[in-house]
Amino acid sequence: MKRRWRTLFAVLTAALLASAGMARAADKDEPPIPPVNAIGELPPVPPHQWSDLAVDLNDNRTAGNGLVSAPALSKYLNQLYANIKTAAGVADWPGAVYISSDTTLNAHASASGNIYLHMGLIRSVESEDEIYGVMAHEFAHVYLNHQAAYEAHQVAANAAFGVKAALLGIFGKKLPGASAGWSAFDTVSLVDGVMHESLLPVWQREVEEQADMFAATLTLRERYSYPVGFKTFLERLAAVEQRQLDSQPFAAGAPASAPAVAATPEAQRKTHASAREREEVLTAKMLPLMPRPRPAARKASWQAVLKDKETAEVLAHYAMLADIGKLQASGRHADAVKLAEKAASGATAGDASMVMLLQDAMRQAGAGMDQQRAVLLRNRTWPERAWSAQYQAAALVPPEQVGFAKEFLQEQYAYFGEAPRTWPDMVGFYFRNGDSLSQLAMLAKCTTDARFRAACADRGKTDAQRQQDAAQQLARQQQQQNNLEQKIKEKFKLKQ
Repeated sequence: MKRRWRTLFAVLTAALLASAGMARAADKDEPPIPPVNAIGELPPVPPHQWSDLAVDLNDNRTAGNGLVSAPALSKYLNQLYANIKTAAGVADWPGAVYISSDTTLNAHASASGNIYLHMGLIRSVESEDEIYGVMAHEFAHVYLNHQAAYEAHQVAANAAFGVKAALLGIFGKKLPGASAGWSAFDTVSLVDGVMHESLLPVWQREVEEQADMFAATLTLRERYSYPVGFKTFLERLAAVEQRQLDSQPFAAGAPASAPAVAATPEAQRKTHASAREREEVLTAKMLPLMPRPRPAARKASWQAVLKDKETAEVLAHYAMLADIGKLQASGRHADAVKLAEKAASGATAGDASMVMLLQDAMRQAGAGMDQQRAVLLRNRTWPERAWSAQYQAAALVPPEQVGFAKEFLQEQYAYFGEAPRTWPDMVGFYFRNGDSLSQLAMLAKCTTDARFRAACADRGKTDAQRQQDAAQQLARQQQQQNNLEQKIKEKFKLKQ
């Protein structure tokens, strides 16, 4: 048995070495990641290799309901971003600030230099000190090359997929030393698990700690209030995380079909410090460094931009989302349509989130597909066009006009630069309409991006096939559990 397992792991090792070679090839020009050694100091400006701005924008415009048009607020945020770059000594760096329609309390940055502030974050912030701290934290990921390193490793992940495919081709349905029940699925699962742990990056606690210290340094340098600013944000985020944890069922009572533990907030803490922990660590470091007298909070400038007529209307309309959802849940569909019509008017008349919400409310109220599609098409000429609205408009074209729908969707596909996030939707569209050649071409394209490979495969299946796959996976899990129980009984000579 030991020899068989040595053979198995020799094969895995060879695969990993081959994959590591691909990873090194992908990462050979990867920029260095400099450390932040202490609050109050910034590391020397590292060399950068910028990602394509247009590609990055298309990636975010095809995610969720895309971006939000709010000119006055965007101008204000970009001026603040310019100040952050100047404070860091890199005033000429590329990148801008965009507002994501995502309603969570979050933000993210990219290796192109862009920062995306989620609508949920915008609506919660109370001062310029706070938004400055969040933006400085996100810019830290850009400055310190965290995002560039992550994107480089995504390339390595795609290369690793080729090694896994080669393993299947070489060993067929099982690896040497595996039992008769060892399947191709188990081969990929094992290799993928080892590769993920060995080669692909996981955001460690140190990464967020470095970005927090960077944000704290700029907060001190530019005399923003830490207690009113970044500390307040972390405290608010900690409250949200706690509510999420409180809503999680006990792991022991979760059904066999429940999502993997790694998807829960508690599991994420293995590699991510909680917001509460981050705030406590950062505050302890900041306390001896904060100047006296404490800087006054800068609330007036932030409140002023939020009172801009167009900005205020955008925020007010996003605040209606929860109420519309409650009306729909209670079966008050006519009232939901009325409120959704108000939300999809004025400054958000063509906003993707609003027209998608209105279309859904109209659908539940029994409106015709032509009326629903007309609402969605408002987004087509909006300053921020979103893939979700265009795709849904194409999906509402009647079957007898499938040729028109295909032409329309391919036009949108080109508009968004054939962004990988659109690939699963394209596979699904071709599958539903029986265009096998186009579907196969898109599936082949999907193999080049690890992020969407599984989603593409799923969108090319019927509901019956999905149910069959789920049943097979459940059976495999049960078999693995039975095998483990049997081995334990044999090991400890327990009675059957």
